[in-house]
Amino acid sequence: MLGTRTWIVAALLLMSVSGCALTARSNSRSSSATRNIDARETRPDPEVVKAVAVRAKDSSLEPTDDDEEDAPSGESRPVFPSNRARPPGTRRDRLDSGSGPSEPDQEDTDLSRPRAQRRGEGGGPTTAESRSDEMVEGEEFKSNLLARSLGLEESPVSIFGWVQGSFTANPAHPSNHVNFGVFPNYKSNEWMTQQVFLAIEKRIPSKEADEYGWGFRLDQLYGTDYLQLHMNGFLDGVFPADDLGYEPTQFYGEVHLPWLTKGGIEIKGGRFLSLGGYEDPYAPGRPLHSASYMFAYAQPFTHFGMMTTWHVTDRVNLYNGAVNGWDRWINANYRWGYAGGLSWDSKDERTNASLTFNVGPNQFPRFFGANYNFAPNGVPAPPFLASRRNLLYGRDIALLITGVVSHEWNDQLTSVVESDYGHESNVPGFGPGGTPDDAQWYGLAGWLLYDFDEKLTGVYRAEIFRDEHGIRTGSNNTYYETTLGLIWKPRPWFWVRPELRYDWTQGSPVYNDGKSHTQFTFGTDMIFLF
Repeated sequence: MLGTRTWIVAALLLMSVSGCALTARSNSRSSSATRNIDARETRPDPEVVKAVAVRAKDSSLEPTDDDEEDAPSGESRPVFPSNRARPPGTRRDRLDSGSGPSEPDQEDTDLSRPRAQRRGEGGGPTTAESRSDEMVEGEEFKSNLLARSLGLEESPVSIFGWVQGSFTANPAHPSNHVNFGVFPNYKSNEWMTQQVFLAIEKRIPSKEADEYGWGFRLDQLYGTDYLQLHMNGFLDGVFPADDLGYEPTQFYGEVHLPWLTKGGIEIKGGRFLSLGGYEDPYAPGRPLHSASYMFAYAQPFTHFGMMTTWHVTDRVNLYNGAVNGWDRWINANYRWGYAGGLSWDSKDERTNASLTFNVGPNQFPRFFGANYNFAPNGVPAPPFLASRRNLLYGRDIALLITGVVSHEWNDQLTSVVESDYGHESNVPGFGPGGTPDDAQWYGLAGWLLYDFDEKLTGVYRAEIFRDEHGIRTGSNNTYYETTLGLIWKPRPWFWVRPELRYDWTQGSPVYNDGKSHTQFTFGTDMIFLF
């Protein structure tokens, strides 16, 4: 029989899902509703003022079809660059603000978007979102300290990064010093230097949608998080499994082709972050210090291959790609699979949704050796298979479906819901007597983000995750967690994120060296952006 805590988490998740289901009703609210906007947020954009003045002098500028469609019956609205920009004062302006009216933040820290819609990763924002990003005006640019010191502020090539460190306390003091399920801050009662990160990037400006363009991105990470993003087959065993290490987390080139539709198509090739889910492997791209079980155990972190982003309309993206599996380097023996999906923004850009898919072989041609450096959340095959050839490789098919819906209810409150389902066939060693067997995993999580002001955001997360056969976590179990935290920004370039977290399970004990069904942790991380 389910315990009280189970019903509490289920009720909270149900409320989050119900809230997102009411999105259509919220979209019908009166366009005359007033908004609390301070004087700094409502100051006019010089480019907008200039464009309006030009229109007043030039009667030949006629509204576009889209503008006529958006306008109330019997009237047309003037055309100027901010026509589709998000209304000032929304939480997106405050969380993902830029250096000025024409340049968005270099690292996409917009926590109201699914991961597939964030810039500089596997997918990308819709055309409407890109235009909104370029019109954002708010706090001082978060991460241009390095570019400014190098005199590269006007360069088309951006260089930026951050340093993240953390401490997570576990009152149970497990002897293995591991907070099971708490990831990536898995070490108990000790300091972790998780991410020393540097990115070099040339983005394709959205205003050049009707032109050919090109760009690239190179991401370098040093810290304890390197192993979670490690691509198997590259620098294996070079760095210790439980200490600092290096990983080139993204390296890709991309081109923009003004084909098929007004927004065109982007094609990127190389290594890039995966599309699925809400939370991000990069520290500034998730609202809490720790991540959900779905992020830690259910999804790939990166892919190597090719990905296309087709801007079908201003508000719809279609992603299609060929990848060689989950989190791995190049190997001629690897079988290729599919990664893709679609994303959608509502007309007022307050609701975002994404649905992503991964299909294809996900095992390796040969099992890893007994001394292989697995990530803290990795699950090795049974010992009797170590270093042996995988006779079922190519006949195993892994399917992962992730769905994310987010909605900004007002200037302060945003809710996000994510659901994952995964299935893998012919998993060696996990059936009766060590035989192959099929396995599946699935979960549901909800987030609430509330902006108290421009410097302080409250975050709450509740989650249920089921791992049948234990191929993802190492235990056939149902996991629950609830986390309460803050994002405090005393300076735009310095963040502090304290959190309280409680985990429990219905099945066998997995916490505190496998002795307990519950776990309580608390701690904080600090991020310096440059």
